[in-house]
Amino acid sequence: MSKEREIKKTDGRGIIAGDYVNVNKDLTREDWLSDCFPEWGTFLNQQIEAYEVPKGQVSLWWLGGPSWVLRTDEGGIFFIDVYSGPSMYTSHYYCGVCKQSGAESINWLRLNPQVIDPWKFNRVDGVFCTHIHQDHCDIYTIKATLKTTDCIYYAPPNAAEKIRNFEVPEERLVVAKVGESVKVPGAEVEFLINYDDTAIRTGTPGDEPWAYEDAAVSFLFKTSGGNILFMGDTWFNNGYIAVGKNYDIDVAIFDMGYNAPGATDKMPPSDCARLGEALNAKVLIPDHYDNWAVTAGDPELLCAQFERLVAENTPHIKTVILRCGAQFVYPRDKDIKRYRYPDWRDRVRLEHSMYKDAVKKK
Repeated sequence: MSKEREIKKTDGRGIIAGDYVNVNKDLTREDWLSDCFPEWGTFLNQQIEAYEVPKGQVSLWWLGGPSWVLRTDEGGIFFIDVYSGPSMYTSHYYCGVCKQSGAESINWLRLNPQVIDPWKFNRVDGVFCTHIHQDHCDIYTIKATLKTTDCIYYAPPNAAEKIRNFEVPEERLVVAKVGESVKVPGAEVEFLINYDDTAIRTGTPGDEPWAYEDAAVSFLFKTSGGNILFMGDTWFNNGYIAVGKNYDIDVAIFDMGYNAPGATDKMPPSDCARLGEALNAKVLIPDHYDNWAVTAGDPELLCAQFERLVAENTPHIKTVILRCGAQFVYPRDKDIKRYRYPDWRDRVRLEHSMYKDAVKKK
């Protein structure tokens, strides 16, 4: 009898072996959770940490929803609005969308997979939160990076107070005040005005909204590869014309989605196109349309409408549509239009395939 082939559980990146799961074994609920979540294991963790950004470039990874990782050509690794949490619900006493709509509560059912393990990064230099919402100022991400890295946390005043409640010490917290900036490995980050009309109504003690500057901020990463603007959950506002005149923006990243009548949360494609024109950005990348069922609508229709509006009204501006877990390197990838996942065609070996006899020998 031939010796049974040894079957490894993973490839070392947390991706479960297909042969392994076909082996009969006793399983517990804890085994299931450990094997199956996060769905991408640590594949993306290791890609991010291993990737050496070419000089004069900047690399982004979209983790789905509002969540991003940025790496500079000096090796700096930064989280922006990284959400590692589950589906959730919000209630009227706190939630800005509930207050706008009068809803007693709203269910936020998560659609996108979890593509990183926030506990298994060897290095994170900074965690940036644009505003207080749970999916942008996330206890799971903050607690993990607080215990496993030496990162610094950056957030506007309201979100900074929330982060303090997560037991982040003052020496690791920077309150992001509009008009100020910080230097980090490979970038200068400017704190810009953010007109998030939902954030200013979230967690207010009464009916009066917060000041924009207290509730939200945009982060402009000025790198050798270009200036990348992260805008969180902003609404369109005519004030962004001033931002476009005062700053050179290469890539603008902002929310997009479908809104039920009376419950505005994400920008529709038309406002996204207007925002890009106001900012005079070179490349526009929408996010957030993929991950909450309540604002997803038809994501493909949203993307198609957005692309057409920009192409017909501002043809000098490029659009990029990514997929959850995608890497985007700027300026290298500025013309890709739509991201496609790798299909591993480089691994095809016809001489070892079931069609090997059809391969002509030269």
